[in-house]
Amino acid sequence: MFRLDPGSEGTVRLIGRLDGDEAERAMASFAGLDGSIVADCSELDYISSAGIAVILVTLQRLNKAGHTFRLHPVQPRVRNVFKYAGLTQMLGIE
Repeated sequence: MFRLDPGSEGTVRLIGRLDGDEAERAMASFAGLDGSIVADCSELDYISSAGIAVILVTLQRLNKAGHTFRLHPVQPRVRNVFKYAGLTQMLGIE
């Protein structure tokens, strides 16, 4: 199960598992976000290639509008997925 909780202005919390089963619903949730965003991934337990696609589509959409999209903090096991995909620098993962 995946949940996206809007926080204070410009932040959202990603909670649970962002996988193929949740990708369509997650895409709809991310589509409602506007402006520069920092996604708190401290409670994101798992991300699949479908979840990465959702993140990349969101990044591209926000960048085209002149905004930023950053993931921080990120759990080590999720950070490793982004690292192996070569996306840590693009996504501003520290």
